[in-house]
This record gives sequence, C-alpha cells and structure tokens, in this order.
Amino acid sequence: MGAPKHKWTPEEEEALMAGVLKHGPGKWRYILADSEYSSVLHSRSNVDLKDKWRNISVAATCGSRKKAKQDDDNTKALTILALTNGDDGGQQHFALSCDTPQDLFTSVDNMILEAITNFEGPLGPDRNSILMYPEVDANMQLNMEQLVTSRLEHLINIETIVKIDHRYSISQGYTVAKAIAEAELAIAEAEGAAREAENAEAKAEAARIFAKAAKKALKAYNAMQPRL
Repeated sequence: MGAPKHKWTPEEEEALMAGVLKHGPGKWRYILADSEYSSVLHSRSNVDLKDKWRNISVAATCGSRKKAKQDDDNTKALTILALTNGDDGGQQHFALSCDTPQDLFTSVDNMILEAITNFEGPLGPDRNSILMYPEVDANMQLNMEQLVTSRLEHLINIETIVKIDHRYSISQGYTVAKAIAEAELAIAEAEGAAREAENAEAKAEAARIFAKAAKKALKAYNAMQPRL
C-alpha cells in the first residue's frame, strides 16, 4: 500500500497554478524541479500534480457559472487555462513580466482600470475600446484577449467595476474606497514626516547639548594643565 494521501493546502494549489502558468500543463517534472515551487510541493509526485490539475480544470470549467463567479480560485484557474491552451506547450503569450499569477492579474487589472478611467466619451468604454487602450494594446499578444476578458469578469464580481449595456465604468463604491485609502495613506505619510522631523530636532538638540558639555569639559581640562 502506498502512503496515505493528504489534503492539498492553499499554498500547494497556488504553487501548482503558478508552475503551470510558468512551465505549462503536463510539465510536472519541471515544476517539481523548479526551486520556486519545490519547497512547497516537496511531498508531491508527478502523478499528484497531474491529478490535482485535472481536478482544478474540471472544477473551473464544469462547475456552475454562478459558483465560478463567486469563487476567485475558479476565476484564477480559468484564466490560467485560457493562457495555457495555446499550441506551444503552455508558454506565456504576453509581454508582461510577472513573478506570480497574482502579479500578472494585478498588472492587468490596473491596466483595465486605467483604460476605463482615461476613456474620453459620454459613456464608459466597451471591451474592444479597453483592448485598444495603448497600455493594454502594447502588451497584446496571442491569448491576451482572453486574459483581459477574464479579469473584466473578475472586477465585476468583486464590484470594482460595473457593466451596463456592454460598457464598463468604475463603481461608486470602489471610487469612495479608493479615496478613503488615499486619504489614509496621505495622513500616515504626514504623520511619518512629522515623526521624522521630531526625531531630527531631538537629534539636533542632543548634538547641541553634547557639544556644550564637550566644550565645558575641554575648558575644565585646559584649566587644570600647568601653565608654562
């Protein structure tokens, strides 16, 4: 009998998905040999990775649409599946350089939000307008369209953007939350600057006291020396 199987941890699943994004599906030996993932997946075999990736793929593609919308892990898996369905063994089809899937998703999300914010027109941009935005278009290669489409769906699900009549706009809730976050950051930076100023002033005062004490000690020392 083989060793009993233990449940996959979120860290292991994240490492597997990152490995598939980097090396491609089916490259289990390369993923396990990659030092970036080997420390997390050290107890897993090629077969373990193959079986788990099959389960993730089935859950993402065959689960109910409603569940997929509510499950960010499914959204992430669907995105990776879209990116690795090319004919080159799963190599990346985009110009963005990112260390992890989350870094990639964050970069694309930021480009989408920038495209929506800077769109000039009475209504928000549609999907094609977002894809034609210079920053997005500069990174556009094969399968990038699928990634942008997937992230648009994700941003709708988490209520960062809204879609009305095939056009996108930033949600009011996100705008308010961002304004509050920026205000809190500005306050924190101001408080930090004030503390630095206080510390600098305290150090300057300590230096003045030290110089005064040193001058007094030198004067006393000189007074004790015999006159020639």
